[in-house]
Amino acid sequence: MTDIVPPPPNGSLMLAWQVKNKHVLVVGAGDVALSRVDHLLQANAKITVVTGESVHPILRKYHEMGLLEDLVVRNFRLSDLKLYEPKDIRQRVMELDNDNDESDEEYEVLSEEAVKLIEDFEQCKFKMVLTCINNYPLSLRIWQKCKSLGIDVNLADKPANCDFYFGSVYRQGPLQIMISTNGKSPRLCNRIKTKMLIPMFEDLDLEHAVENLGYLRSQLQKVYHPGDDTKVIKERMEWNRKITDFYTIQDWCAMKHESIDKILKLYPEFPSVDTLK
Repeated sequence: MTDIVPPPPNGSLMLAWQVKNKHVLVVGAGDVALSRVDHLLQANAKITVVTGESVHPILRKYHEMGLLEDLVVRNFRLSDLKLYEPKDIRQRVMELDNDNDESDEEYEVLSEEAVKLIEDFEQCKFKMVLTCINNYPLSLRIWQKCKSLGIDVNLADKPANCDFYFGSVYRQGPLQIMISTNGKSPRLCNRIKTKMLIPMFEDLDLEHAVENLGYLRSQLQKVYHPGDDTKVIKERMEWNRKITDFYTIQDWCAMKHESIDKILKLYPEFPSVDTLK
């Protein structure tokens, strides 16, 4: 075991953060804020913009189109971080956390009322806060308050105060590829996307490939080999992995559902090179 080489450190944990129908707060309304809002709109977030500055005309138009949860044109207040939280809901959730970890007794299952309270809290709290203002003392104060409230925060151009970074994203429908330099050079990320990724993929209908493979996976799970036990899941995953690799990316980009149905009918066997001819 002496030849094991651990993964290199000092990177970021690259995740697809699900903020669909979750509240997100953007402080500021300039060019950087617009960029952040565009990212959030792609993720179907419920976006609130608070700004005491002039509002970017596109952000104002977004608000008129109903794309923003709210546009609040006034100076930011620290109480805005709990803008949608009903009175005392945060305290009521905290009071649920009264377990004694030193006890040998098993943990009790939360009541339906407790689960509902937590779900309601998740729906009304801000999942993240983004500051896009030229006021570092205020941004830092927002950062401090977010830390006390357990809210993840990003300060534009202040990597040391960021729980997460925005990378350069290439997208075709549900397919998203993010490039990040851990906040060191966003411009390089953009150049890699425009000079390398876009030319590489511009002739491929990757959105259709993703849709095809999603169809294959769902049909396999619902029709051809349903079940939730470990053995069945493992069998599905193994067959799906081999089928995905059997055809080229170009094949999946061009394939129709009729062809995928032919492949599925062979399950658990695999197709030959002549199956789709």
